[in-house]
Amino acid sequence: MARRARMREAGPLALAVLLAGLACVPGMARAGDESAGTRAAAYLTQGGGPAVLAMGGAAIGGGEGLQAASWNVAALSGAGPMQLYFAHALVGDGGTQGWASAGGRLRGGATRWALTATFRDEGVILGRDAHDQPTGDVSANALALGVQLARPFGERFALGAGTRVVTEAIADERGLGLAFDAGAQARFGMLRLGISGRDFGGGMRWVGQRWRMPASFGAGLALVHAPSGVTLALDGVAPANYYRSIRAGAEWAIRERIALRGGYRTELGAQADEPLTGPTFGLGARAGLAWVDYAVVIAGNGETSHRFALSLRRSGGVHAPSAVAPVRTPFGPEPPPVR
Repeated sequence: MARRARMREAGPLALAVLLAGLACVPGMARAGDESAGTRAAAYLTQGGGPAVLAMGGAAIGGGEGLQAASWNVAALSGAGPMQLYFAHALVGDGGTQGWASAGGRLRGGATRWALTATFRDEGVILGRDAHDQPTGDVSANALALGVQLARPFGERFALGAGTRVVTEAIADERGLGLAFDAGAQARFGMLRLGISGRDFGGGMRWVGQRWRMPASFGAGLALVHAPSGVTLALDGVAPANYYRSIRAGAEWAIRERIALRGGYRTELGAQADEPLTGPTFGLGARAGLAWVDYAVVIAGNGETSHRFALSLRRSGGVHAPSAVAPVRTPFGPEPPPVR
């Protein structure tokens, strides 16, 4: 009884946090291209999951599990008992980005945890001195290691927080920094709402100077119709060092075996050839305990990028329909068993 009372008390608190965040998001970040290049570790804002990227990057309100936790750490509260996740992408001219995460539920409680690692290799770039004269080819890479925690409060609300240590290296120079994440989600029947703050606070020391992290703040909503497996999502995101963006996406999950996805992202006020504006497509497929995700992103400048991911999970998808009656959990139905 005492536990239920605490949960009832936490519900209004979580809702207050969510509504306050939704009201404050428009003023939390002043985005614009004039700030581009003024922050460290800008690659962190891209996220790691092709399942979300295939939906235009919209996951703040309706995302669940390890992939969506890159966009809203509160989405981790929808993760199953245990998952392992690996993603890979080609970026830029010859660069690569890898992402890995492991997470699950803490024993004896509803709290979920995740450990994440992001590795970015820019390949070989042409170095220049203070007078813009070439100094030869140098290597550039970065690594971010993080920990995330999220907890549902009743069946409607969830809160999450995380932090990560970030290093960047160009030739013999190296920077070291710290960033924080926080988020909230709420469920009201088919409607899902969320707010998210990513990579804020902390900062990075680089060659004797302190650089701020690439903070971004956003809000999102989604409609999830579990019997049909259909999800519609819409996010608004305000980065501190780039254009504000609107992201929309849809997913159709077919009986825990196949997921079809599509979306569109637009950078507000950007040029027509903005590389982050354009349509996205993707799909997911299950084979035993493995789930494979693929996304293709068509940029406004005509370039196309492909992203792949492999996850190992003990249970099926969270939105897939099932003939088996779901079991109630502290944050919505437990995914039905894999068949």
